[in-house]
Amino acid sequence: MRQITSDMALYCPACQRLYDPRDRLFGCPGADTGAHILTKQWADTFDRQKAETSIRRNWVDGVTDSFALFHHLSATSHMLGAGRYLQLLNTLQDRLRSSEGIPFQVTPLVQTPALAGAAGLKRGLWVKDETGNITGSHKGRHLMGSLLYLEGLRALNQKTARQVLAIYSCGNAALAASAVARAGGYELHAFVPDTVEKTVAQMLTDRGAVVEMIPRGASDGGDPCYLAFRRAIEEKKWVPFSCSGNDNWSNIDGGETLGAEMAMQLRADGAEVSCLVIQVGGGALARAISQAWAALERLEISPHLPRIYVCQAAGSYPFVRAYYLALAAIARYNTLDFNWDYERSGTPAAELERMRCFAEASPHQITALADFTCRHFEKDAVQSPLKEILRHSEQFMWPWDGPLPAGLAHGILDDLTYDWYYLLRSILKSGGQAVIVEEEKFQTAHRLAHEHTKINVSPTGCAGLAGLLKLIDTGTIAPTENVGLFFTGIGR
Repeated sequence: MRQITSDMALYCPACQRLYDPRDRLFGCPGADTGAHILTKQWADTFDRQKAETSIRRNWVDGVTDSFALFHHLSATSHMLGAGRYLQLLNTLQDRLRSSEGIPFQVTPLVQTPALAGAAGLKRGLWVKDETGNITGSHKGRHLMGSLLYLEGLRALNQKTARQVLAIYSCGNAALAASAVARAGGYELHAFVPDTVEKTVAQMLTDRGAVVEMIPRGASDGGDPCYLAFRRAIEEKKWVPFSCSGNDNWSNIDGGETLGAEMAMQLRADGAEVSCLVIQVGGGALARAISQAWAALERLEISPHLPRIYVCQAAGSYPFVRAYYLALAAIARYNTLDFNWDYERSGTPAAELERMRCFAEASPHQITALADFTCRHFEKDAVQSPLKEILRHSEQFMWPWDGPLPAGLAHGILDDLTYDWYYLLRSILKSGGQAVIVEEEKFQTAHRLAHEHTKINVSPTGCAGLAGLLKLIDTGTIAPTENVGLFFTGIGR
């Protein structure tokens, strides 16, 4: 590894090492064990005042290109230098404008009083609407971050040949990848379920993607599309062009624009939210949003980090399981009450059901421990258990081994929450929680979203609303709070 000279480096908490983005890293080189997931880390030379001033000025000046607006938060921008980065960005945005009709730009934030009332809130509910983004979802933001990194590396290395890209997806991520890859001139292979909608498969083909249909097998070995994707990465040396930070950290770089936009829009409106509720499958969306908000807090642009709540469907909830296991570890370390543990030697279906029963019966105990972790996050009381979680990550996150995932919000039925570790940290630090949501709540949320807004959102796209309904029901979120949601995908 060369000496790191950039204002941003990549950090692996499991290795406890810094890496240079110029070394063409997508995942951690030591990723055979533990929670080896790269994240950006500001160097001592990072000019916070310059970054803060630039973001504020860009916002006041009406810059609508998301990636230009927040380029000071991008590792690729620091790797290339702002001038070369913005020139590259303009080229790619022009190609997207030509091929997709729109570039990446700031999307609407809508205050929805009618939906707030229907959900049981007496104050404000703000919805970030991503349905008008490229290919109808937020996924393209993540993949634009990866494309900028790939093209940035080529710019540093005298325009080396473009490599084949690979993605796994049940729909939206592959569609976004096909649009972004086409703009960059890359060949893309999309590993999708053989049950994928015909219209989606055709849209992929129309954008030049090679569609790899993968049948669903047993549920305990992991997502078959992901496993096929990983084989292609390892055997064919294709580039992981995915919305999973363990495979490609740079997608989080792009996804952060979504959280940063919302924070700036609220600030411009003189509004604050006390909490965000975000749907979770693989975890990149919620991780990126929470990291962006934390970055703006460090720059003293955003006043505070809201409580981060995440929800998963009753059909598959590997992250909620990991969150509860983390709470149990923290409770044991501090001799606090938490009347649940998971028996790995037991029958998975029985253990998962026992966990759901505990969640329904003990919301106050869960909230009390969440409040404790928030108050003591920087202390040994929380940091010591987190270090143990890093060392024994396989005891906290493993592929879904319950019944075959199924449900209305099928886009979040991931077998594994790939970005689980950094998301876990954000939730613990903020005082939020992770919750399991029953199927009826997703049906209700989809109906309410269409009755009380003009947004044509999919069941997966408004799944955060289902989480909000659950959290209001349990009293975890009070009716008097201001809440933020993300409607992330268009109804097709």
